[in-house]
Amino acid sequence: MDSGSLKDWLVPISTFISLITASVGGWLALREYRLKVRAETRLAHSAELEADIKLLKLFTEIMDIAHARGGMQISEKAIEKVLTPELFGQFGLSGSTLQAVLDNCVISLPVGIAAQDAAICAIWVLGQRHETLMPVSIQALESLSKFKGDVARGYLEDLKTKYSSKSLAATEQKSYESNRR
Repeated sequence: MDSGSLKDWLVPISTFISLITASVGGWLALREYRLKVRAETRLAHSAELEADIKLLKLFTEIMDIAHARGGMQISEKAIEKVLTPELFGQFGLSGSTLQAVLDNCVISLPVGIAAQDAAICAIWVLGQRHETLMPVSIQALESLSKFKGDVARGYLEDLKTKYSSKSLAATEQKSYESNRR
């Protein structure tokens, strides 16, 4: 084997080795990219789920205001005083009357009408803005319209109209896609 034929063989062999190395490197890079995309997709889904949970938690807090339920305060001093043996015997408290006395130790804080009306409007806004909250908002406004109908009924009808039109559009889209196939 002379040096001329060796040179003729070295060029194709080195090209072949370079192509294999580049192919393996490209395949490994694509595999790594797919793994990263999957991880990012899982992370995005997890973040979306976490955001939905936070949104629903805040929504239920708004519902408390809309139902005119403010915070509550418990008077620990009153409970301590009621549970003393002297007071227990003096008023003849028993298990059945004790609950009524303890209920009086809890003070409910009021919610103003303006805050209640604003919370009802916030339910409507959130229902419009977030598809996840649309059915929840409709249910909430239906409940609120039973005792606060003058405020909640208009919002309820608006959401029901939009929800039914969205549902109809989604059904038509699914029908269109199935007919195209």
